Amino acid sequence: MRRRTSHATPTRAVTIRRRLTLNSELGTNSIKALKRAIALASFITPTAVHFQDGGKEIYLSAAIQRHLRKLYDSLRRGQPFLSRQAFADFLEIVQGNKAPVLTEERYRFEKFLEVWWLQFGLEAEKSVPFEQKDLSKPISNYFISSSHNTYLSGNQLSGRSTADAYRRVLRRGCRCVEIDVWNSDSQSSTPDNAREASSKPTSRFEHVRHLSGGSLHTAAAHFKDAVEETVEKARHRLGVEKVHSHSPRCSKTELTPPAFGREIGAALDPTSLTSEFDVERLSIRSRPSLPPDEPIVMHGYTLTTPVGFREVCKAIREVAFENNSLPIIVSLEVHADQEQQGVMVQIMKEEWAGLLVDKPHENCPNGRMPKLEELLNKILIKVKRASPSLDGTMSTLSPHNTLDDDASGSEDDRSSIHNGSKKPKVPICEALSSLAIYTHSEHFTNFESPAAKIPSHIFSINENKIFELISSKHSELFSHNRHFFMRAYPKGLRWDSSNLDPSHFWRKGVQMVAMNWQSWDEGMMLNEAMFSGEQGWVLKPPGYLSEDAAVPPEEAGPQSTLDLAITVLAGQHIPLPEGAPSTYSRSLRPVVRCELHVEKVEERFGSFIDGNGRVRECEYKQKTGVGKTDHPDFGYAKNELHFLGVKRVIEQLSFVR
Repeated sequence: MRRRTSHATPTRAVTIRRRLTLNSELGTNSIKALKRAIALASFITPTAVHFQDGGKEIYLSAAIQRHLRKLYDSLRRGQPFLSRQAFADFLEIVQGNKAPVLTEERYRFEKFLEVWWLQFGLEAEKSVPFEQKDLSKPISNYFISSSHNTYLSGNQLSGRSTADAYRRVLRRGCRCVEIDVWNSDSQSSTPDNAREASSKPTSRFEHVRHLSGGSLHTAAAHFKDAVEETVEKARHRLGVEKVHSHSPRCSKTELTPPAFGREIGAALDPTSLTSEFDVERLSIRSRPSLPPDEPIVMHGYTLTTPVGFREVCKAIREVAFENNSLPIIVSLEVHADQEQQGVMVQIMKEEWAGLLVDKPHENCPNGRMPKLEELLNKILIKVKRASPSLDGTMSTLSPHNTLDDDASGSEDDRSSIHNGSKKPKVPICEALSSLAIYTHSEHFTNFESPAAKIPSHIFSINENKIFELISSKHSELFSHNRHFFMRAYPKGLRWDSSNLDPSHFWRKGVQMVAMNWQSWDEGMMLNEAMFSGEQGWVLKPPGYLSEDAAVPPEEAGPQSTLDLAITVLAGQHIPLPEGAPSTYSRSLRPVVRCELHVEKVEERFGSFIDGNGRVRECEYKQKTGVGKTDHPDFGYAKNELHFLGVKRVIEQLSFVR
């Protein structure tokens, strides 16, 4: 019956609808029912496939089911059902699954789909059972999903700082977050400025003239006010309408701020600029006031808005271990004075009581790094060590002539120029320093320095500087990262929260590649692929571990020649462009593009990496033929993608996108 209806001519279908429309006795519901029946009969609407395991309900379009039914029929070879042996051969030989265990003697089509889909589906999409994860290695033997400037919800210059950003990334599997801490607003001005302010009213610009090292984030707010005044005048001159709170731009959530979207050096559009400031001003006024005497979190020397340090700590405590027991590393970039640092310590001990690692593990004598299994449900602090100097004016970890810009991984290098000279780093108090048990920041000078041999040290290095080391100190870099932590962070020019290509750094053993989770670009897609289902910690491949010190870097990892074949059968529910009418789906012509991200052979030997780590045009890429509609069937177009004979591939560090 379905076949007969599906072959009905369009003229006849239209005629049937017209007759029913003219027959008042049938009513509207009958018309809708017939339309639905015609749609089902024409295989337009996806058919539900009910899987019993976990009560899941999977919808597969008719095109997809047709391809899977054809596969099932070919596997059963004329028999009424698919035998267990034939199913096992398919899973092992064709799909590459290892020794599949099948419990039934024969499989109907529906059961075949259920078992194949739920038990032997795409491995990258399946969570690794916690009991199967190897947690027995020292923590420096793992790649860790890491976030850069975690508090920001937008770009690096004018985005909003929010505690919700920590909830979001932690729930997505991030296990290394960053907090930039500054003096509270009540501590922003110097005593002289405070006395002057009490004696006479001062303008915004008079405050800016009397900046202290701890008040520059307030200066940025003053600058923002000044820009707003200028933009307001420009608005009136140009006749640009002000964006009000009822505008769609003002209805976005905290985690979807107005897009910055401008290239560096591009001309500013008054309309878009005024809109951004209107939205930002409304959001600032709607926020609750910050605690007057507690540190704040923000991107200093920019127009970003602050959030309270305690609020951030509460958010981390709230979601840190709700569905993931693996440890979290909190990377502190401290700009607050020592008095406020003491408040930071008090807040962390209060909010993270029972979770904070504040003393060495009992099973880790003589400075041995703990195993991952020994730190479950724990929070580790990464911060610089206190200075042993007597005068307390400078940290011993402050820079001298080195490759790194900042020991703690600061992207605020532009802020270190103060009165024509480099501003001293903030000294770290002993109480805060003592919390860096297994993850303390050290300033990089070279791989032979005493600091490079301390088990708990972490070198945080700018992406550009790491690429210099890849070319000049390739073996030393790789050997260091087998035993000790390294963190890569984005260069300061990434104002738009774009991302580096993390795979370059993982292949050199870098454990923490700090990503801008505010953006969903190619770099973040690769990060998502690396940690999908792994709860934020991935054991390095053989040859990259501390126990593999004798293996040369170019021989590390299980290398093989890759022959990869991908067949694209069909798709369903391809998203339409935003705002497009539903009828647009008929003219949609989707194409599936596939890229293979692998390390070039010459890069394994420390050669210069083209583009200096930028996400570049992929060497291995293919695409299908053109499909039709938002439920495309690629069986009638070019649908096979082959990547054959790719040499020296380490599968754990290679990605298909």
